[in-house]
Amino acid sequence: MRQTLTDRRGRPLKQMSLQKRVELRKLYKAQTPRWRHPLAGYLASIPIVGLGLLLLVLARMIFTNNFVFPGMPMVLAVLVVSLFWGVGPALFSVLLGAVALDYFALPPLEQFDLTTSSGLVQVLPFVVVGCIIAFITAQREAARMRGLIAEEEANERADELERVNKQLEQANHMKDQFLSMASHELKTPITTIRGQAQIALRRMSKQGDLSKEQATTSEALHKIDEQTQRLNSLVDDLLDLSSIRAGKVGLQLQQCDLVEVCREVVEDQCLLTNRVIELQTPGEAVTLQGDCNRLGQVVVNLLSNALKYSAEEQPVCVHLQRIDTKAVITVRDYGKGISVDQQKQIFEPFYRTPDAQTSSKRGMGLGLAICKDIVERHSGGIWCDSTPGEGTIFTVELPLR
Repeated sequence: MRQTLTDRRGRPLKQMSLQKRVELRKLYKAQTPRWRHPLAGYLASIPIVGLGLLLLVLARMIFTNNFVFPGMPMVLAVLVVSLFWGVGPALFSVLLGAVALDYFALPPLEQFDLTTSSGLVQVLPFVVVGCIIAFITAQREAARMRGLIAEEEANERADELERVNKQLEQANHMKDQFLSMASHELKTPITTIRGQAQIALRRMSKQGDLSKEQATTSEALHKIDEQTQRLNSLVDDLLDLSSIRAGKVGLQLQQCDLVEVCREVVEDQCLLTNRVIELQTPGEAVTLQGDCNRLGQVVVNLLSNALKYSAEEQPVCVHLQRIDTKAVITVRDYGKGISVDQQKQIFEPFYRTPDAQTSSKRGMGLGLAICKDIVERHSGGIWCDSTPGEGTIFTVELPLR
């Protein structure tokens, strides 16, 4: 049974077809100049071997009896032929050289002695060296062919990756479109349900004392109002995320005072949660050209997370400062903290840490992703520093333009 080749992950590799290999070999030959065609090599071997024989005669005249290896010029001839024309002409030049050496250089001179053992022994060193050169040449040609095949396979893989990437981009675009459409479609019925629940609650509050059945109904309406508010916030986050990804959200740039933005957010959160929130700001305004509502949304998301994932008796700190030409906002809590591995993923959409998933705190993992998009659209940066058991610090850095 033929063994199936696999990659490091155990997935089967696509092997190049025989037809494709034939086409590559034709391409390889087509890229070779005409003068390096094997047929030209066979023809060129004759004068090159003749030149080697001439060098041999000259060497004998110069060195007389001290010329030990008469096959050396012929080896040089074989080497030249193999370098330019490949293994076939190289073997042909070995044959021509062996005949020329036997007839012109080795005793008895001007006689063919290859049929005897003594003649074969005299020519054998040259034949062995020539065959080795031809073998090395064959390996070199095979390596070049393997390189061409590998390059072609790499190009095919690159084309395949490009196709897959386009498919993934299309699927991602369709997903964003679906999120946007679904969020818009959910927005109207949620608003209607919440509005009707609030109307019913106001009417019941005007009745004064409620019966047991009416009190139960009022409690159910309160739960409906709370859950529809939560669902409405989730839909708003989905709309924000899909709009930001699609590049449809334009920033309403204006002069924005970050001191006022942080102060308003902290005051609202103190009223909603009755938690201790420490705010530290400079004595003067810290202004930049930005979208106040979106930057306020960033501070709200960071502060909400800090309050959500820390104990009620522990304070949360919001610190705003100006450092050179940048405004730096830090939000610190003293909760459980986030491990280093999780810090790399918390800004991805829909990601929640294992502690957050197992806790009773609700969320979809969209807040930090939205914060990252908003901050980056302001040419800023956002990151997290945390030590498990000691709390978490989120830092937002914005250029003062």
